[in-house]
Amino acid sequence: MPKVSQEYRDNRRRAVVGAATDCFLAEGYRGASMHEIIAATGLSAGAIYNHFPRGKSELVAACAQTGLDQVFDLAQRRVAQPFDPESWLVGVLEELAAQPRLARLLLITWGEAAVDEGVNAALGSHLEALRSLVDEQFAGWAVTELGLSRQDATQWVGMFSQAVLSVLQGWVVQSQLMPGFAHEAYLDYARTIAAVGD
Repeated sequence: MPKVSQEYRDNRRRAVVGAATDCFLAEGYRGASMHEIIAATGLSAGAIYNHFPRGKSELVAACAQTGLDQVFDLAQRRVAQPFDPESWLVGVLEELAAQPRLARLLLITWGEAAVDEGVNAALGSHLEALRSLVDEQFAGWAVTELGLSRQDATQWVGMFSQAVLSVLQGWVVQSQLMPGFAHEAYLDYARTIAAVGD
């Protein structure tokens, strides 16, 4: 029997995570069954459990982590030099708006984090990494553009980064749950927050 390459295994694993994500987006992490996930992949149960021996709990963790990684990559990709807080914040929101599937995955992942320790830990690590990114970029901008000392910039950004994260989180919640959500008006709000340091 020919040996299966690691690349093949990785691609198959990504395909399973993608199919499982579709199921979770439709029915939530708790609502989607392994039977539905297996059917969505078009693979046998044995093939699925070969990649995810712990079954649904492992798939939930993998799907949640994949979504969180996508958000961090998006935020990191939007960083440009010289750094501009408004352009970065609005750019991240625009990219999220262009990926409603990702925004919905974030929302159900946050909900699952309240009851699943593994997802909670992944979300905590993600938020720490995202806040570190915000801290680093905004503090550097405060030194360069506002003339703050490194110590003052660090103190300032400790407060300000919380506001920035709340803008991102608020967009996800409101865009997914609020009828008639006004995206452009929310962008104006984001610009106002980003301009506080000007």
